[in-house]
Amino acid sequence: MKKILIIISVIMISIFAMLSASAADINDIYYVAADENVNTEITPQTVSGKTYLFLPSSADLSKLVLMSDAENKEYTISADKTATATFGTETDILSLFNDVSALNGEYKVKLTSGDETKDIIIMKSENIKTLFITSEDPANKGRAWIDKSKDNKAKGNIVFVDADGSVINADEMTEIKARGNSTFTDFDKKAYQFKIKNKFNMTGDENNAQKKWVLLANAGDITLIHNSLVTTLAKDLGLPYTIDNTPVDLYYDGEYRGSYLLTDKVEVGEENVDIEDLDGLIEEANEDTDAYENPVVVVKTTASKGEETAETDSAGSYKYVDGLKEPELSEGCSHHGYLLELDFIYRYPDEQSGFVTDRGQAVVTKNPEYLTKDTGAFISQFYQDFEDAVFSPNGYNEKTGKYYYEYCDLDSLVKIYLINEYTKNYDSYRSSTFFYLPEDEDIMYAGPIWDYDLCFTTGYDYNSQIAGNPENFWAASKYLASTLITIESFRDAVKEYLNSEDGIFYKEAEKMLGEDGNIMTYSQNIYASQRMNFKLWDITHDETAAFRCGDAPIYENAIDFLLQYAEKRLEWLSGITSGWEDQRYSAPMD
Repeated sequence: MKKILIIISVIMISIFAMLSASAADINDIYYVAADENVNTEITPQTVSGKTYLFLPSSADLSKLVLMSDAENKEYTISADKTATATFGTETDILSLFNDVSALNGEYKVKLTSGDETKDIIIMKSENIKTLFITSEDPANKGRAWIDKSKDNKAKGNIVFVDADGSVINADEMTEIKARGNSTFTDFDKKAYQFKIKNKFNMTGDENNAQKKWVLLANAGDITLIHNSLVTTLAKDLGLPYTIDNTPVDLYYDGEYRGSYLLTDKVEVGEENVDIEDLDGLIEEANEDTDAYENPVVVVKTTASKGEETAETDSAGSYKYVDGLKEPELSEGCSHHGYLLELDFIYRYPDEQSGFVTDRGQAVVTKNPEYLTKDTGAFISQFYQDFEDAVFSPNGYNEKTGKYYYEYCDLDSLVKIYLINEYTKNYDSYRSSTFFYLPEDEDIMYAGPIWDYDLCFTTGYDYNSQIAGNPENFWAASKYLASTLITIESFRDAVKEYLNSEDGIFYKEAEKMLGEDGNIMTYSQNIYASQRMNFKLWDITHDETAAFRCGDAPIYENAIDFLLQYAEKRLEWLSGITSGWEDQRYSAPMD
């Protein structure tokens, strides 16, 4: 009797095991994008009650290999037609459909194995590279944990795969964290910054091998190409240190996370803004100083001349880390190098170092991160003298005897203004606006550019008519620009650069337009990727992202609108500025 019970128990266990295995065949399927030596597994995911399998550009739907823990287990897959296959072997998905062209990239199939059946929608990207991020501890410090706070950091590995399936780079990821300001607080699709162990060129530029990289989410940009367009324009205009970038599909711990822009960061370095690394010099000078290791408790604010204590974050003040030793100047140099960023005043209290100008504009020192007393006194006064020149009659600072263009290079200043004006950049002269002062020069430069997703009609949540109107000035009403365009020399340069016959800005902006222009080229390149992206992050009906794209603001409508808008705006700007003669501009403002 006992033997019979044991046999029955074994049989029952075997049956349950078989049933479990059958269930696992369907519910635990996955796809492997590269060879077995790197982690590139992709699992199906549920979006709005539907199961999707989002595949990278390298996937071949005519030879698709679906995997499960029960390798070589038979299954059937059906659509218009039915086929039998086994996990771990090739399946021709395309042959199951009578008309592939009518599917719009969504391949709806039914998988059956044993008694289990599952409906899956297969989608595939095209043309672009794929980045796989795998957390060291997915359960406790995976993507969900990183997305909760910008203070959370984790480690792991990255695998970078080309569109043809070849592995471009596989490396240890020493750090990843969420980044951004409004992107982090206002959007569910997060942006990231990560570091890899070994320097590598991730964007295709042979001279751009780095460890630190950024994944821009383009979360509010329905076209997903604003940043790509503007960085290309800046490069064509010859603006130094313009970032390199490339579109990628991101997979994080086996799940598709959307279409991203992989880019380097605006920071000081040989491959970035190639000026003196003052932050490094200050750190080196203070290796044995507790103030550098514990800066939060010793930050204080002083008046801009560095002579008397001022109210915290008040106009005409700067803040530095008390107790830091001053770094030595290189022989022959009168000052150090600095990288500055204009930012909203409400964000300034969270910064360790920087200054507030007499007119209340917050300026953050991106390098150095921690100002010393002397470096803070110098750079805050230098910039203040520049601001005073800009806001003085004819751009002349009577106290110093210098014009505004003797403080900041006129060519870069005009080009940055025109980029902001042409695109109606939401952050114009308020945030993400950079200046750099090389250590061996007495003149600073405007740039590099950064963060242009909220431009060209998106991000204006208060008045859609402003963004949707290709006419009227936008950046010209903002800090610095509002008075720069009243100065004759600046206006003359703007008119010259926008001249429709031979103006450098006009000619380079024209490259965006037409059927073969950058707008159409870039949008077509990521078309399949954006289809997958908007399954996860549907902003096509968000009024702030696509309000002027018709009753059904789908991707194609947004691109068509962008193309028309960019062409009309370029013609309007060229025409209106050609008639500038008076001291004050007469054109209407947004």
